[in-house]
Amino acid sequence: MSIEIKIFNELSYEQEEFIAESNYNYWKKINPLLNHDESTGNIIGMKNNVDKLPIGLALIEDNEIIGFCTLRENRLKNYLDINPWLCNVMIFEKYRKKGYARKMVDFACEKIKTFGYKKIYAWTDQAPDFYKKLSWKYEMQVQKNEGGEAMLFSKEL
Repeated sequence: MSIEIKIFNELSYEQEEFIAESNYNYWKKINPLLNHDESTGNIIGMKNNVDKLPIGLALIEDNEIIGFCTLRENRLKNYLDINPWLCNVMIFEKYRKKGYARKMVDFACEKIKTFGYKKIYAWTDQAPDFYKKLSWKYEMQVQKNEGGEAMLFSKEL
């Protein structure tokens, strides 16, 4: 069993498309107004980014994508002064409860440090216990772009 984390630019076209479609299909259930082309385009647009944000990270086991996340400069339109962001954290269901999400988030935090950041943020309305378990600090309630509220967490790097 070989586990590795790759930046999106190291992925094949098929792997990148799989991530883009998986991301869209998951979030479309939560946000019915989500635009397919915009959503998938945002993921595919990260393909050329290696040393600047936004950047995507894929968790791979034996050549199969088991999860991914993205790092972005801006995430919530009402909070442009808060950055950078850990976004789109997803581990596919059959790989959950094995520590993979922690591994991916830890790697993402190390990666964002290489850009000179000292702190990272994430919002969630689905998995606050996950961030608490990883010792992220609850900051406040925030307004999501599509409406509704979420919990804002941060982590000192």
